[in-house]
Amino acid sequence: MILLESYRNKRVGVIGLGKTGSAVLDSLQASGAIIGVYDDFGLGKNVTGKLSLLYSGENDSFSDDWKSLDCIVVSPGIHLLWPQTHPAVRFANRHNIPVVNDIDLLQQNTSGPHICISGTNGKSTVTALIGHVFEASGRKSFTGGNFGVPALLSSPDNDFHILELSSYQLESCNILGFDTAVLLNITPDHLTRHGGINGYIAAKQKIFANFRSTSNAIIGVDDYHCCQIKNFLTTVNHPNVVPISGKYVPDCGIGWSVDALVDNRKGVSNFVCARSEVLDGLHNRQNIAAAYAACVLNGVDKREFCDALLSFGGLHHRQELVTTINGVKYINDSKATNVQSAEQALLRFDNLIWILGGLPKEEGIEKLINYFPKVKYAFLIGKAADNWYKIMRSYRVKCEIAKSLEMAVYNAYKMSKLMEVETVLLSPACASFDQFKNFEERGDLFKKFVMGIETKIKNSSKSQRE
Repeated sequence: MILLESYRNKRVGVIGLGKTGSAVLDSLQASGAIIGVYDDFGLGKNVTGKLSLLYSGENDSFSDDWKSLDCIVVSPGIHLLWPQTHPAVRFANRHNIPVVNDIDLLQQNTSGPHICISGTNGKSTVTALIGHVFEASGRKSFTGGNFGVPALLSSPDNDFHILELSSYQLESCNILGFDTAVLLNITPDHLTRHGGINGYIAAKQKIFANFRSTSNAIIGVDDYHCCQIKNFLTTVNHPNVVPISGKYVPDCGIGWSVDALVDNRKGVSNFVCARSEVLDGLHNRQNIAAAYAACVLNGVDKREFCDALLSFGGLHHRQELVTTINGVKYINDSKATNVQSAEQALLRFDNLIWILGGLPKEEGIEKLINYFPKVKYAFLIGKAADNWYKIMRSYRVKCEIAKSLEMAVYNAYKMSKLMEVETVLLSPACASFDQFKNFEERGDLFKKFVMGIETKIKNSSKSQRE
């Protein structure tokens, strides 16, 4: 845990007591701060040294002692602007109380370097890969933030902090000026939270705010919005901009030529490594390029990176091979919570049975119609099922609505025996909250149901042999 010495005897409001807010609270309590706590759902843990508390967000009737707060610390789920400003933030704005988040606290109380990664898709993979490389090469580092462990649960012994940052976190960051900032891509997502695409882009590009002359900006150039941001950074003469691509080798950047990762930062092409079997696909090539750039700019040599890449096993719920049954691969891509993520799986796999659906986001299934010919059959689940079923049927995709994920998996298995398919793919293109706690629970249940089928087959074979 990071101790926040500069907050000893300071009066601090902690807004939201989820995973991040609880870590903030623990750090502040251990540091001797005077704490006020606000949570829409009440308090789930013991709070010492507290101010008067407000347990629900129905109004702004905070006690007078909240007006003297030195700052409030907001969790990622606290809305600053859209669709409406959270009551605690309105109170802070009205009384000129600074609003900060846990990433600000980390930067104030650790020396870095801070390596921060964002983007609509791929940021967890890149964060985990950088952390794996640092660990494999013997460097003391912490990996967390939006991915895995909250930032303040790091240890003061760590020399590097490798942080995945969501648009929600970047929105409430104030200090910024990260030592190395990586922006992978921008496609429409979380538009309601940010008031539209322009608000979402503004939040994402904050990762490059307050840059110093020694800071590194690594940016993907495979989408329009990031290209515009890269051009702006170049226009303002930022000295350390490294473009990265999964499609080609950018000028003075890092990218791919056929199956080779190439470092062209100095205008001379240098081979780095061949493609990874685990991190396959166009999106993962960009992810590898981004991770390589962040690593070499922070002292890792090429050989250390390549060796670590070979031992990287990938992440759960991201095009994860669960098992193979009767020659058919079962792929868990539950992390595909939007259309763009699902597109990456559809690019990679052919001749498939597709399980999709859930709580739909801003962009509809129409964005994926070019991949429909790959789909031999589809099972739709969740709130998107009725509407998406009609759309897919209009494009002559054979499909049906499944009452549950379990039913979808079982029916997909039965269908795979009747059709010559190579893959059963869970890639929902939707959020999970209509049926599950999160995408991890959805993916874990998919794996459980698939492995249950495999176990029954094995037991049946064993019984027949006996």
